[in-house]
Amino acid sequence: MKRTPPLQLALVLGLLSAGFGAGTWLSGVRSPSSGAGEGPRESALRISEAYQAISQQVAPSVVSVTAYKWTESRRGRRRRQLQQGSGVIVREDGIMVTNNHVVRDPETLEVADEFDVLLADGRVLRARVRGTDAETDLAILDILGDGFDVSPFAPDEPAVGEWVLAMGNPFGYGMTVTTGVVSGKGRTDLQIAIYEDFLQTDAAINPGNSGGPLVNLYGEIVGINTAIGTRASGSQGIGFAIPSHMVRMVLEGILADGHMRRGFLGILTRDNAQSRFGYDGESRVAVESVTDDSPAKSAGFQRGDVILAIKGEEILLRNELMHMIAGIEPGTPIVIDVWRDGRELRVPVTLAERPPLD
Repeated sequence: MKRTPPLQLALVLGLLSAGFGAGTWLSGVRSPSSGAGEGPRESALRISEAYQAISQQVAPSVVSVTAYKWTESRRGRRRRQLQQGSGVIVREDGIMVTNNHVVRDPETLEVADEFDVLLADGRVLRARVRGTDAETDLAILDILGDGFDVSPFAPDEPAVGEWVLAMGNPFGYGMTVTTGVVSGKGRTDLQIAIYEDFLQTDAAINPGNSGGPLVNLYGEIVGINTAIGTRASGSQGIGFAIPSHMVRMVLEGILADGHMRRGFLGILTRDNAQSRFGYDGESRVAVESVTDDSPAKSAGFQRGDVILAIKGEEILLRNELMHMIAGIEPGTPIVIDVWRDGRELRVPVTLAERPPLD
């Protein structure tokens, strides 16, 4: 069902009919025809009002997270602050989403001992970890309290060029809102997580924004802010967010089982099938090695096999293979089509459960 934009957003559409020409805008003068309708300045004000409305709608669900570690010293135990990050409440019972790296000691990578969560209404409440998933850099916390505001997940993936707002707590300054667009989708090979399918945005994301929501113009979560694409320490117009479909999957998995259950095949692959093994088809996914005591080993996979399809669905890239296998319930028997020494084979295999990184 098609959603109806809120009033402020509907008014923004007046940009398309408001005579928003370059000369008129730069001169700061209304167009001669603006008396019959809304001029460019008024249209810009409507955009500002829309951003304000969205910020006010989402802000009560956005929180600041502080992680602590207990340490021993000559004077006894003391609580050491590890780091601060952001998060967003997604269920009325206090379930919230943040990043895995926000809840862990950056030196030991152990989960912190205690968490304080600062809500928009000024309350500071304790939270406990319900589960973490290092392979997507997500963590689920349970805030101990009640009376929470929440933000919903978007039902659809955002489009490239769609306006978005990044919200969070950069540098410990408190609630901060930045705006931009979805600059790209499906970003991989960033060495941020094992399973990568990032949204790219030019909305400014800075240290401390990690775990906060990226929202659309309906106030719905389209992603969880997680990284900055820069060699320096600040935002340079390239930020990355974990898409909402992946966040929902991890959230549901952790709440159901305490951890993410993923299918496991047991092969290492590279996207170099054509250059390494004489294969001239479309797939680039070549098996580099097979893990001992794995389903792949039992099924007879070999170095040089090229993965063509899984359950009849064509596989072209390594990232597609990883996500496909991970999304299949452990214990499920499947058939994988492979190319081996000039022949196509159908290899039956029953997936195991992927061992967690944690």
